[in-house]
Amino acid sequence: MGWNDALLIHRAAENYHGVALMARDPILIRLAAAWPKVKRQLPAPPRPGTEVDLEALWEKTRVDFQGWAELAQVGLLQLLEGWQVLKGNGLIFPDGTLNHLADNFLKKEAAGKLMVDFGIKRGEMK
Repeated sequence: MGWNDALLIHRAAENYHGVALMARDPILIRLAAAWPKVKRQLPAPPRPGTEVDLEALWEKTRVDFQGWAELAQVGLLQLLEGWQVLKGNGLIFPDGTLNHLADNFLKKEAAGKLMVDFGIKRGEMK
């Protein structure tokens, strides 16, 4: 079993409160958007059927914080504070994935921004 399967139950969580927090903070949005591209090292994935202890997994995961700060265009202190919020609220996971609601939010935000940038009104695209 790989990390994708092992973390599926966590990614699928209906985490509306966490996403509401992220949606109100542009720094958290930037950090979450950049998270899938951040370099990281994880331990070997668990055997099938083994429950994942997220806190223990985070402790064993090495993250390139400097690279992440550059990708998200934020300061290192902002990154470290935001990381605690995103991690603590179950919005990002050590394998580079996001909670499904956070991922959907980011996709809708990006699509909305592109529509505005290109002058496309809702309902014009089919």
